[in-house]
Amino acid sequence: MSITVTEYIIGAIVGVLMTTQLLYLYIVSNALHRRCVAERKGKLPSASQQPGLSVVITASNQETSLAKHLPHILEQDYPNFEVIVVDDNSKDDTPELLERLAQRYPHLYTTHTSDSIRYISHKKLALTLGIKAAKNEWIVFIEPDCYPVSNKWLSQLARHCTDSVDVVLGYSNYESKSTFINHCCTYDTLLQQMSMLGLALRGAGYMGIGKNMAYRRELFFTHKGYSRHLDLERGEDDLFINEHVDAHRITADISADSVVRCSSTNNSTWLNEKLSRLFMRRKMHGIYPHLTEIDSATRILLYISFASCIIISILNHWWLPTGIVTALWTIYLVCRISVFHHIARDLNERKHLMLFPILGIMQPCWDLYFRLRLFFTSKDMHLRRKV
Repeated sequence: MSITVTEYIIGAIVGVLMTTQLLYLYIVSNALHRRCVAERKGKLPSASQQPGLSVVITASNQETSLAKHLPHILEQDYPNFEVIVVDDNSKDDTPELLERLAQRYPHLYTTHTSDSIRYISHKKLALTLGIKAAKNEWIVFIEPDCYPVSNKWLSQLARHCTDSVDVVLGYSNYESKSTFINHCCTYDTLLQQMSMLGLALRGAGYMGIGKNMAYRRELFFTHKGYSRHLDLERGEDDLFINEHVDAHRITADISADSVVRCSSTNNSTWLNEKLSRLFMRRKMHGIYPHLTEIDSATRILLYISFASCIIISILNHWWLPTGIVTALWTIYLVCRISVFHHIARDLNERKHLMLFPILGIMQPCWDLYFRLRLFFTSKDMHLRRKV
């Protein structure tokens, strides 16, 4: 059986795509596991400083979430920190709840936005008020529907607050529920976090997510806060970090004690968050944001190429190419499962292991769906609300 030029081209395409995927997998994604191994072996320097930390939270009509999650933050085992909650014009009993908690926790401070604010993102305004009220050098960000799984959360982030670092990132994901949509949401978030944190550990950090992040207070004032993207409803974390922080001054903490969990999402919440992140990524500068785009695109193309090669080879009774392609697919799948298994174990995300083959195939499909959905969505939904 002679091999045609077309078959050579298809084979070369599969080879390039597979090589690209494996390089990204082991250089970027697996950086998380390598960091965890190095830490367990005591090969990383132990920072002794404990700088003052100011945790800033913005909340709007989230009394239930604050009542459930705020004590996890206020009861952190850390010697020098304050918690500032900015009440963004809540209509529920959030002010009364914060007043009761302030009596119990003297390091809890509250402020609020005015209900007369127009033509500006309330989230960015609330964060600005919280940062201005902060007394400490480092600002830690977390959402009201999120909570740290350990009382060592602040300690883990603080050990990276050195002179050579401006931003410290932590891992965050949704709570685990026994629903398929929850598996999809948490698996997709895990992949996104693996890329973001992996690049940060490789000295190529390009963004942050305000669910688990810390940066220097002076960074905010030096660059005049969110003034460069006040026309956008969001972008207070990813765009701000991307525009104002050098890639090598962003690091990440990869430990079980620094993990943050968020209340389980639904399909609508997941859709809106995905569309928002994809839209903001279009506005990011530098090459590093595009590396995650390349990873996603090559993974989709690789799956299509594998499937096409196997189907064509079987239909034409080309058993040798069928065996070669099947072997390559098996090698690729084993490599992904191996890396994913180690990282999932490090971050207590073992629930995905049994569904990994299914989720791994489905994820490029829903990622493509979100990108197509964004293409046909008006950009007005991402602009500041004129209320």
